[in-house]
Amino acid sequence: MTTLIGPSEKQVDFILTLLSERDIEAGTADEMRENLPAMDKRQASDLIASLLKLPKLPRVRRPNPTQEFLAAIQKSKYALPVSHINHLDLDFEIHGDLLFVEVREYMGTLYMRRLTGSLGGFTRHKLSVHDVIDLAKVIASNQYLYAKTFGEHYSCCGSCGAELTDPTSRSLQLGPECRKKFGF
Repeated sequence: MTTLIGPSEKQVDFILTLLSERDIEAGTADEMRENLPAMDKRQASDLIASLLKLPKLPRVRRPNPTQEFLAAIQKSKYALPVSHINHLDLDFEIHGDLLFVEVREYMGTLYMRRLTGSLGGFTRHKLSVHDVIDLAKVIASNQYLYAKTFGEHYSCCGSCGAELTDPTSRSLQLGPECRKKFGF
């Protein structure tokens, strides 16, 4: 008499994982789960092989909550006076009378970083989600003022940090290309 040995625990775990990750109709997956105890090791191996050939379920990307707030402001460097943000409950301590931040885009995602150091040698610090949202709201209230404040502090373009060469650029604290972003 032949005795059939059921699937191993590892096989069962792997099959259950594959059933949750692969693009299979719900009814078919349920039927496969129900039939697992009646399978032998060979049938379990064959099922694993067939499941591995199926396409994976598409990944569901979680929306980044900061993106809608960062999309409302220009990619630029900003200097925020402490008096404009002292009502916020930030996760870090501010030293001095200005907070410097930068909004950049990398691979289609917008980021805000706190800047410390000096022009050309900034250290960029990651901010918490709620800090980014709070600061983006403040910046959105007057983007040009905060970009101009950055430019005045560092004597450069308030948006990109480039040296300003003409009188119009120096009066606005924005270079010719960066002015277009702010509607000048």
